[in-house]
This record gives sequence, C-alpha cells and structure tokens, in this order.
Amino acid sequence: MTVREALEARVSMQQYVPAEIPLAEVEELVRLAQEAPSSYNIQFTRFVAVSSPDAKRALRAAANDQPKVEAASVVFVLVGDLRAHEAYATRQRAAAAAGTISGELAERLAGGTQRAYGDARMARDECCRSVGLSGMALMLAAQERGWSSCPMIGFEPARVAAVLGLDDHQVPLMMVAVGRGAAEQRRKPRLPVSDVLSVR
Repeated sequence: MTVREALEARVSMQQYVPAEIPLAEVEELVRLAQEAPSSYNIQFTRFVAVSSPDAKRALRAAANDQPKVEAASVVFVLVGDLRAHEAYATRQRAAAAAGTISGELAERLAGGTQRAYGDARMARDECCRSVGLSGMALMLAAQERGWSSCPMIGFEPARVAAVLGLDDHQVPLMMVAVGRGAAEQRRKPRLPVSDVLSVR
C-alpha cells in the first residue's frame, strides 16, 4: 500500500468488531509512529496502549462514554511530555561523554532546547505538534497493516490522566482507537484544493 493509497482509504472508523491485537503488533505500530519528526528530535510523544477490558472500561468513562473505546482492539493515548527537553539534554551530554558527539555540540543542543522549551507555552505547543504528527503516523501505519483507526479528542484530560496514573508533566492530547472495522464506512468529502491553497 502506498502512502497515497493509505491516505485515500483511511476513514475515522466508528464501529469495531472484536479482534485481539498482539503485543508485538502494538509495539510495531508505536515504533513506526516514532518515525514522525519532532523539534530537535526530542520526541515529546509518549504512548499508552490500553487494551485490557478493565482499562478500556475505565478509559471509556473518561472519554464521554464513547463505545469505540471498549470496542476497538487497542486505544493508544498519545501523551505530550512537557519535560522531554530535559531528558534530551541529558541524552546529548551522555552522547558527548561516550564520544559520539562533541561536548560543544552537546551543550549547544542542550542550551537551545532549554531556552526554547523551558517556556511552558512553547513546550505545550511543541507537544501538540509532535503528538499530531505521531498520531497521523500511527494511523497511516495501522492502515497499511490492515487495521482501522479513529483519532479522538472527546475526553476529559484530567480524568484520563488519573485513569492512567500520569505525572503532572504528562498531558493526554489525543487518543487513537485501532481495531477491525465493523463495516464499510463512507469517507467524508474534503474541501477542494482551491478552497484551501493559496500560492504566493
């Protein structure tokens, strides 16, 4: 399946049939989603895969009682790590200590990311961008591997964070349901290119 085919075939699936998803498949979908770009390659996105019946039931209650949360094989909660830049700085300094990069470069990268993302608004903005890119990569990977998916923002972040036991610096920004679609679902029409593109 080409990228074009995946983009043109993907729909936001609302109904799913029971289907188990192996852990190895969950891990592969996350590995592929991690290929999405992020600023400085900091990798702000964290993934929580919710697949057990009890966990999906609790998550559904925090997601406006949407049935697809329980019906899907797995629901990925994509979490933005507001402190990811701190771990990145530590990684760069460790790389310098190992001789992979120069100490000067490590400090330049660490300093740049601390200045940019020490600002809470900038950190949250980048988490939103990174999660969005990761979410799309995850859905395309799922489509290519024969799974249906649906991005979801209809949930209460504080309740989801409590259900998952997230730390204060971890913000749930998107959920992606993945499973076997129950039926053909009509694609919603997109606006014409002429309505959304301006060329200067």
